[in-house]
Amino acid sequence: MGFELVGQAWDVEAFEGYISDINLSWADSVTVHHTAAPSLAQRPDGWKLQHMRNIAYYYKTKLGWSAGPHLFTDEDEVYGMSSLWRRGVHARSFNSHSIGIEMLGNYDSESPSSGRGLDVIETTAQVVAALLRRMKLLATDKTILFHRDDPKTSKTCPGSLINKSWFISKVQGYMDDTPTLTIEQRLARLERLAGLA
Repeated sequence: MGFELVGQAWDVEAFEGYISDINLSWADSVTVHHTAAPSLAQRPDGWKLQHMRNIAYYYKTKLGWSAGPHLFTDEDEVYGMSSLWRRGVHARSFNSHSIGIEMLGNYDSESPSSGRGLDVIETTAQVVAALLRRMKLLATDKTILFHRDDPKTSKTCPGSLINKSWFISKVQGYMDDTPTLTIEQRLARLERLAGLA
């Protein structure tokens, strides 16, 4: 239980297709983490599926966890870990209501604003935007949580070099207002655009 997505990976577009039929109603936010170790330097070619298997094994056998974070991201892809249709294990105060994403990198020391670090940020922002769209939520400081927002941690995660407002603005750049509209509002908009109203 909990590690059903190990062995699956998607680019952002394929991930959006994957989640289109998944019930995410249990979640009201996305929590962003960084791996710290491994760092970008320690994974110069990004994630591999075997890395996910190794991490899942560690979580299950060494930590005794029933699940882990839901997703891992690098500069190109999204890797599955735990079931998106139920809670994972990633931030004590947020597990029950937030989807957890681990970004590759150590953003206490590696730059999130240039090079591979920025590429990872962009991939992660796109994934967060896709999840929020699926949940019909706006990108705000209430729907995008950082691990360091958890009152039960003293970690800097997802890294002291990442400004939360900056990251939220990245996600907002990948959002549109469609997810927040009701069906009636969408129909009214379409009618206006078609010149029927």
